[in-house]
Amino acid sequence: MLANVYLNEFDREYEKRGVPCIRYADDIVLLAKSERAAKRLLETSTKYLEGTLKLKVNQEKSQVVSVFAIRNFKFLGFALGRNGAGIYVRVHPKSWEKFKSTLRELSSRRRCQSIRPSLERIKVYARGWLNYYGIASMKNNLDDINGWLYHRIRMCIWKQWKLPKTKKRNLIKQGIPEYFACMAANSRKGYWRTSNTTTVKRALSKERLIRSGFYDLAIAYQSVHVNC
Repeated sequence: MLANVYLNEFDREYEKRGVPCIRYADDIVLLAKSERAAKRLLETSTKYLEGTLKLKVNQEKSQVVSVFAIRNFKFLGFALGRNGAGIYVRVHPKSWEKFKSTLRELSSRRRCQSIRPSLERIKVYARGWLNYYGIASMKNNLDDINGWLYHRIRMCIWKQWKLPKTKKRNLIKQGIPEYFACMAANSRKGYWRTSNTTTVKRALSKERLIRSGFYDLAIAYQSVHVNC
């Protein structure tokens, strides 16, 4: 709030100069038509901030980059893309890494002692993340993470069933023939590999997991993105 009040003078100054300026709190992007003009802007804006407003500019973060250089340009977790249809907003790679890292922690076998509370924690976090980033174009990336997350939840449930007899009984309850249930329950493969077999995927289908509280990222994104 204080940054918005104090830097209002900066906004008005660069508006008078005719420079496109985007700012959120103390994060500022100034747009120029060429690299040479951008370098001049960086120099003059630094002088204004440090000389007139008596602020300290972070020299390590202040740089001249193309807004389409996805590895270099990042603003509030977003980046820009360009294709034949024009310019679009996308999620920056570092934001994707943080999202997946948090989901990995929330869906770890260590934390998923009880699946329903874990699904609720994932839902709360993922819903907030999607509400923030929903404006971005990210269908393909989100589909990949969604499939990966389904796999991790199946893995957690498979571990919770523990004993072969429990696994067999639960598989049969979900409509798996006894022969295939017995084969899967007594498999020597690890949790990750077994939870991705056809038998376990049929027993713990997307529909069943959603009814149990799974927050399907792809479905939620369609709703959020359309309404942005």
